[in-house]
Amino acid sequence: MATRNSISEKKLAQQQMRRAYAVRIKDVICYIENHLDDDLSLDRLSQIAHFSAFHFHRQFTAFSGITVARLVRLLRLKRATTQLAFTPEVSITDVALNAGFENPESFSRAFKKWLGQSPSEFRRAPLWPTWPKIDKESTVNTEVELIEFPTTKVAAVEYCGLESQSYSATMKLVAWRRENGVSPDKGRTYGVHYSDPTITAPEDYRLDVCVSFDAEILPNNHGVIAKVITGGRCARIRHLGSRQYIAEAEYLYREWLPASGETPRDEPLIFHYVNVGPNVEDKDMVTDVYLPLR
Repeated sequence: MATRNSISEKKLAQQQMRRAYAVRIKDVICYIENHLDDDLSLDRLSQIAHFSAFHFHRQFTAFSGITVARLVRLLRLKRATTQLAFTPEVSITDVALNAGFENPESFSRAFKKWLGQSPSEFRRAPLWPTWPKIDKESTVNTEVELIEFPTTKVAAVEYCGLESQSYSATMKLVAWRRENGVSPDKGRTYGVHYSDPTITAPEDYRLDVCVSFDAEILPNNHGVIAKVITGGRCARIRHLGSRQYIAEAEYLYREWLPASGETPRDEPLIFHYVNVGPNVEDKDMVTDVYLPLR
């Protein structure tokens, strides 16, 4: 009969093995995200994971909740949506090739199957999908610094609605920036988040998409108006990588704030999108999160 100690040791060994497997799967997901244009065959990815090719795809699906092929296709299609919406000068054929398809026809079929719109329909009037969250452990930055955020005049598009459709506000601001010569290297780009999507009704999600701008804002067809982001004392934390989910914002509220002894001001959370533009890939994104304090 097995002793209690031997059973505990066996469970501990199983937990350690599972954690080790999870780390290897996470490494593969990060590799896929950073090498969408490279060889992503099962043989190559199983080498990254240090698993046999025979068992790799089953282990990957068990740990991540998605097949390798589906994840690769999903990430390439997600990149394609950004290219279609924000780089109108890039042809649909080139977007298809960038997504790994041999021709526009096969790309169009796959795109419409996944998103319900053809690439040309999406480019004209995009209905943004809610991308599934990939189950992988992520490292959260916990380095917080206290700074004085400067009062900042901005050109802003106000948005209220489903969070998944908030890219529509971004598209309006991008179009206005192009017309007014405010390129990605001119002005600082912000998201002012009035709502927490975890507690706000989906249809009531609210934010402003902004760029710092001191000049007069003339009447325009994009809904861009002049606003001011209130300055003051803030806690700042940096997030690296995709902006689909910024865990550091949750860390600020749930862990850092209660332990800090600080009191938040009655002002919305501010995201500074440090690097923006159609050529900035998810893996290279830098976002500073500001929590206003008293």
